[in-house]
Amino acid sequence: MTTQQAAVTIVHHLFENLPKPLLLHINSKLPSLSSLSHTQQAHTHLIKTGASTDTLLSTKLLSLYANHSRFTDAKLVLSSITKPSVFSYSFLIYGLTKQNLFSQSLTLFSRMVSNGVSPDSHILPNIVKACSGLLATKPGQQVHGLVCVSGFHSDLVVQVSLFHMYVKMERVSDAQKVFDLLPERNNVSLGALIYGYAKKGSVDKVKELLNETSDPGMVSWNGVVAGLSHSGKHYDAIVMFKEMVVKRYKPDDWTICSVLPSIGELQMAVTGFQIHCFVIKRGLGKYETIVPALVDMYGKCKCTFEMSVLYYESEDQENNICASNAFLSGLSRNGLVENALQVFKNFKSQGVELNVISWTSVIACCSQHGEHLKALELFKDMQVAGMKPNYVTIPCLLSACGDLLHGKAAHCFSIRGGFSDDVYVGSGLINMYSKCGRIELARVFFDRMPRKNSICWNAMIDGYRVNGEVKQAMELLHMRLEKKDVE
Repeated sequence: MTTQQAAVTIVHHLFENLPKPLLLHINSKLPSLSSLSHTQQAHTHLIKTGASTDTLLSTKLLSLYANHSRFTDAKLVLSSITKPSVFSYSFLIYGLTKQNLFSQSLTLFSRMVSNGVSPDSHILPNIVKACSGLLATKPGQQVHGLVCVSGFHSDLVVQVSLFHMYVKMERVSDAQKVFDLLPERNNVSLGALIYGYAKKGSVDKVKELLNETSDPGMVSWNGVVAGLSHSGKHYDAIVMFKEMVVKRYKPDDWTICSVLPSIGELQMAVTGFQIHCFVIKRGLGKYETIVPALVDMYGKCKCTFEMSVLYYESEDQENNICASNAFLSGLSRNGLVENALQVFKNFKSQGVELNVISWTSVIACCSQHGEHLKALELFKDMQVAGMKPNYVTIPCLLSACGDLLHGKAAHCFSIRGGFSDDVYVGSGLINMYSKCGRIELARVFFDRMPRKNSICWNAMIDGYRVNGEVKQAMELLHMRLEKKDVE
């Protein structure tokens, strides 16, 4: 029985001791139909009559508060219960997890276990989901250990939730161990495991898993293509896509959108044309994700004519912001600055709902092709329009900052925006200070970065080189080589 079903079965008895007028108001078959005001009136009555100390009644009340997302009130009710049961905790944890309040779910679960209350098969999947949502590896492993010692190692729902948690955390070897012990397996679980290995770029393991089953299903094949494309194994993604077609599996919109980025990255225009024909033949163009993916592919393949024709001939392109953004990016990527600016101007005049990606694309276009003043002007217009720049916008803007004044202003903006610690923003700031001849400021910022990847290190080393500080560049290079945890 699920938590929701349990709530339905007990709600009939919740207010049996309440005054009849109030009972008539809240005597609904589902907790969701009982209003918050009625729940609060019932709570008041329970306190007045001294019934709030009753574990069952308080648990029922708690479930109604959780159903209305009144978690503070629900926690107060829980704290008033002398000996709360797993049922009491379960309602609240379910509600918190459903609202993606994962940290609160884990805190409450920890309190529950500390109080000596053992988890059940209903509460554990919610806690596993919370660990997965936070990508909290250590708590996830601890919950896994608790599952084993609590005797739920053969519970299918609990084990499947653990499996998907490890896949999401990209701990594929752990996911494989759970998968091997699943009492029941299906193509969904197999597809998730294959996707996990593909995302890691483990081509041989992917092929091994595919060969172990006679009919992997579309879920598995989609996982293969999407995972390999995501991991940068673009050629392998295309090869597996072709093998899928040879084996008479029919690609769907998900498959097409997964393979097109790889085709674009390798600039395999002929293959792209063939897939476009397949899309037309199968009528897949009706899916709103297909046109943006095709536009993006043509842009990467430098087929700007085909890209433009496809965009303007697509239905309702003004309302497909993803297609519009892909079109802007394609024009920018191919150095068509004037065209991109005109298209952006047309979008604004036509009332197209532009987002941060739209603004960032056109700012990047100007920055990368020498239109620095225009990029700065667009950045100003972006803020006037009420659009907040993000951690991608700032690095695009920094390359347009030809003097220290504008560069420092961008730096201050990134601090106010809360993304100055982002590694890509940091790399852009290091480059900017180096270009302006303030290598000492670049180094101060570099040293203060909480996290550094190879791009940050290379930016700082190159900054020393450009400013003629060869000795410092070599020292930093040796320091980087000694670091074994650089991403």
